[in-house]
Amino acid sequence: MLAKVRSPHSALIVAAACLLESGCLITVFVKDAGDEEYATGGGAGSSAANDQMTQESGVDDTSTTTGELTTTDPLMTTTVGFDVGEQDHWEFCASVLVPCDADNEDIDHALGLNCEGGLQTDGALTWSGPDSSRRVLSEQLGITDVFAPTEGARRVVLSTGDAGHVLLSLAQMPSLGDCPISQTCPSTDWPGNDLSELPPPIETMPLQCEANKQPPGPGDCSETILTQWGLGGEPLVAYDYTELRFKAVAPSYTAGFAFDFAFLTSEYPPRFPEGHNDMFVAWVASERYTGNIALDPDGNPIAAETLPYEIKLDPMPVACDDDCVDIPLREFAFEGHAGTAWYEGEVGINPGESIEVVFALFDVGDPIVDSAVLLDGVRWLCAPPPASI
Repeated sequence: MLAKVRSPHSALIVAAACLLESGCLITVFVKDAGDEEYATGGGAGSSAANDQMTQESGVDDTSTTTGELTTTDPLMTTTVGFDVGEQDHWEFCASVLVPCDADNEDIDHALGLNCEGGLQTDGALTWSGPDSSRRVLSEQLGITDVFAPTEGARRVVLSTGDAGHVLLSLAQMPSLGDCPISQTCPSTDWPGNDLSELPPPIETMPLQCEANKQPPGPGDCSETILTQWGLGGEPLVAYDYTELRFKAVAPSYTAGFAFDFAFLTSEYPPRFPEGHNDMFVAWVASERYTGNIALDPDGNPIAAETLPYEIKLDPMPVACDDDCVDIPLREFAFEGHAGTAWYEGEVGINPGESIEVVFALFDVGDPIVDSAVLLDGVRWLCAPPPASI
């Protein structure tokens, strides 16, 4: 019996019914409207025309790729062919990022940018701030894999100090990190890298934005930056400022932008709360949103005095078991301080629009005692994020 179905929705109904009735396996082949040969979709590119997609069932599989439905007892394998016409508009959403940072230390590749199947920048990725304030990391941080890359083999670290110091243990800090044991470490001051205004397109003025409408003017739709920056007192100064930025054009049928980040700071607990509110800002300038999307899952801005850290040094018993919350920070630079797990920053965008993204980190209150942010997994989203504007 031929099971050639014109609609993918009908194919899904058949599949669901089969699963409910008999527990059968469903293997779906997409037939190109202009070709009699089949190819599999949804992977990291197209397969050869005669390649077949197979699934182990534990029994001989007598199904074919000709659209014929065959059964094999005791487990039935059904092959459904359907002709859905032109599929080019789903090409991006079906693509899979192929990590490209295993054999190089390019910052864009470590972030997941400009790799096959991933987000392509419109022009080059650029940066500003001290050269030593950014670094590509493949090394493990600490004694756990909590801060391992979320995509590929490497991630990027931005620091308000020397990014290389992130890898040091507290014992190494005095000699290799130029930070005496009597001070809070890591700590580096970069004279000449302090700003009284954040660079465009960042606008710190709070802006009330409505869902799915163009922002009423330049400003911060998150309404987070100015109040947090102000905790450092007057005048407003972004000490030891460092950033990465890029532009990109969203492919058709793309509905969002996202990236992964984790924040680490030495400000907590020794200088908490004294106005040393080091900040990480992820600025997105788009048709639907202008503002900071660096927020924790509860909507808190990423700032040293504001975050309810789940990884931190708290008063603990002398004999601390394996469930102590500070374990992920042990044996690297932020031992005894505080950090977050990997969070996701995300925002809805319009398909086809051009966006600009700025990852910015700076000290607040004074230029000493460092904070850092890990960055990875920059990507498009094929569905709008739940909390997107």
